[in-house]
Amino acid sequence: MTVLALALGLISFLLIWQFVGYPTLMGIVALFAKPREKHRSYTPFVSVIVPAHNEETVIGKRLENLLALDYPDDEYEILVVESGSTDGTLKVVQDAIANRQGEAPPMKLLREAERRGKASAINLGKRHARGDIILVTDANSAFEPNVLREMMPHFADPKVGAVGGRYVVSNPDNIHTSSESFYWDLEYIMRRGESIVDSACLFHGEINAWRKNLAEADTDNLSEDLDIAIQIRRAGYKIEYESSALVYEPGATTARDQIRQRKRTTTGTLQCIFKYRDYLLLPRDLYSLLIFPSHKGLVMLSPLLLVSVAILYLLVRDIGIIVAHATVTFVLFAVLLVVLLSLRSKLVDGAQGPSAGSLTSVPRILYYVLLNEYLVFLAWIDLLLGRYSVLWEKAESTRAAVE
Repeated sequence: MTVLALALGLISFLLIWQFVGYPTLMGIVALFAKPREKHRSYTPFVSVIVPAHNEETVIGKRLENLLALDYPDDEYEILVVESGSTDGTLKVVQDAIANRQGEAPPMKLLREAERRGKASAINLGKRHARGDIILVTDANSAFEPNVLREMMPHFADPKVGAVGGRYVVSNPDNIHTSSESFYWDLEYIMRRGESIVDSACLFHGEINAWRKNLAEADTDNLSEDLDIAIQIRRAGYKIEYESSALVYEPGATTARDQIRQRKRTTTGTLQCIFKYRDYLLLPRDLYSLLIFPSHKGLVMLSPLLLVSVAILYLLVRDIGIIVAHATVTFVLFAVLLVVLLSLRSKLVDGAQGPSAGSLTSVPRILYYVLLNEYLVFLAWIDLLLGRYSVLWEKAESTRAAVE
């Protein structure tokens, strides 16, 4: 009985740590950290890579957005990698380049005869890039003008290998996008804290900058952004998070699209865990000891942990122990959740969705948690059955240009 009770306590601790404990700790770190001084005079040449497949409806606006960045025109280039599009994407890009008439910043079109996935497009762009710094973004997103001004000064430190920006859902107006916005707010809190403690766990596929010589995108991985991040941290370089560099992108407005997107990235996370198991299971720094296990590792095990609690309840068969355990777990979870939501209101400007003290928080948070567990379960099935492809199946509800 003692062993079963200890097992219950350990599993409950891991679940509480994953859902609210670790985000709360990172939020406290972020709240009390002093702002870092930036070397704003440092403006290295940047190669901006935009993979594009059937992006006719959004690519024009995206290129206009990139041309309007507040950064020296002779210090960045735009490389559009068009991969086997069957719509008018190619013509839109060609017209945009022709209209430039050689003006700076230069814009170049690279083509893949067939679609091979985002990682393949990134590698093609990387081979043609003039800059030592690569910045990868999406065709349906939009930057704030100051993105390069905020991100590039980090690279003045030779120990910094990558910098990520902040992703903001541009349409947080229904239950799906609201819950997604809430999810990204928690990611924002964790990445701010992680960047101070050691390194951000990962960066967004919509906005990530890294030294060209440190990584190659894995064409077999569904989460090439996480894979690149682990490559860079394993090589001994830091991954910093720049919360002032904002990228906007529409969130999925249907459950089907949301599941499709998140299941893919979750499967990619599992791929990374198995690929880099020597680094992640034999910790050599705070990233592999604390940050990755807390931010990503436990998430991949949480469905199993939840099922284990139910099984242990059946084995214990002592109503007193079960009630005591459930009560303590609920109270601790609730207290930390209130603290976390309060931290969110202090750290996240314009936070959307659940907030401390709001009765509407409960169903939205529950929806977020249950969806996450369901997605992890589906991702494990897809991985074990080999039922996945590196070719991105687009969520059509996200294919709208950000105004």
